[in-house]
Amino acid sequence: MDVVPEWLDKAFLAKVLQGGEDKEPKVTVVSFSAKPAIAAGDNFSSYIFRVLVQYRVGSATEEESKSLIVKLPVKEGLIFEIAGQTQFYSKEDVYYEELLGKMIDKIKCKFTAKSYYSPIKGIIVLEDLKPDYFVADKIKQLDLTHSKLVYITLAKFHAAAVAIYHEEPKLIEAVGGECFYIEGGPLQKWIEYGCKALGEYLNEVEGCKEYADFFLSRADNIWKLAIEGTKPKPGRFNVLNHGDVWVNNMMFKYNANKEPIDVKLLDFQISRYSTPVFDLLYFMYTSANDDVRDNHQLELFELYVKTLNEGLEQVGCTERLTIEEVKEDIKAAAPWFITTMAFAVTPITVHGTEDGESYEGITTEKIVSGQCDPIFKRMYNCKRLKEIIPVLCRQYFNFLKSI
Repeated sequence: MDVVPEWLDKAFLAKVLQGGEDKEPKVTVVSFSAKPAIAAGDNFSSYIFRVLVQYRVGSATEEESKSLIVKLPVKEGLIFEIAGQTQFYSKEDVYYEELLGKMIDKIKCKFTAKSYYSPIKGIIVLEDLKPDYFVADKIKQLDLTHSKLVYITLAKFHAAAVAIYHEEPKLIEAVGGECFYIEGGPLQKWIEYGCKALGEYLNEVEGCKEYADFFLSRADNIWKLAIEGTKPKPGRFNVLNHGDVWVNNMMFKYNANKEPIDVKLLDFQISRYSTPVFDLLYFMYTSANDDVRDNHQLELFELYVKTLNEGLEQVGCTERLTIEEVKEDIKAAAPWFITTMAFAVTPITVHGTEDGESYEGITTEKIVSGQCDPIFKRMYNCKRLKEIIPVLCRQYFNFLKSI
């Protein structure tokens, strides 16, 4: 979406900068410019605009300027349909209006961008983190130093949410509902198709029969396994997961030596309340580089556990997590790993290639009717995807066997 919405005007921006329609001092917007903040397809669920505003405050004659990010939901396609059945778009309103500020106060860590008042429900207005923060390259992926920052920040995010859950459980419940793996969910046929397609491809690759059997033996009931697997685990340690921790949903700040020193998490639309290993594995297999996956998985999971337990102590919670519990939950998350390969890694990898597709062209009706099968066939036959799937499976299986 390149066209700036009609409602994104001077009056809207004045209310944003005032903090509300009737707030003082009054803001007068002198001028503004708006343009897409990211390339088409880099965010599958929202349209995002960067807005540069020139304004005056109260009776001041001196002009000030501020760069804002304005985020609005897509209005068609699969993600829009998923949102209609779940908390998908309502979650971020709760996050930015109520939850994130409380979490940041608890853990004393500013792990996300500052938000502004929005006059329109469902429209998110944030500080523009550029030029101080940058989105990393999803093709190059993230090295150990970046990954450590992410796991430390996730641990603090999770610990803060545990504390809020004790005080205001309904607030966490308002954002912790499952968005993707639900009974009758529109992704079922896509996931089933992807599980079989990846399994059949791996069956043809020398040395990958074990991986192929892993996919194909679960193909007939993968959707049921995913629904059950993503639910909170009774008697286990559950947290509010970010739910979509990959390269494009975080921004890094660097020092003079170009070393990452801070990370901000973005996009909280598909958070879920369940085992924290979903966030840990999702980042690992969508965003960490080969060196990290080959040599540092356990090191990072141990760093997460250490930081989480320190955070839980800091916020006054008695819960603790052990690395053995993390290992057990990782082993139990096998069906979820399959769905992540089929539905997350595949579109992320294929986007930007000649086999890439826009989510807006995929609808529930087209999936159910089979009209999307040619699209799926192109996606799962993508050369780049075929190169990385055996590698990811090898790294995953090697890690499972090591624990």
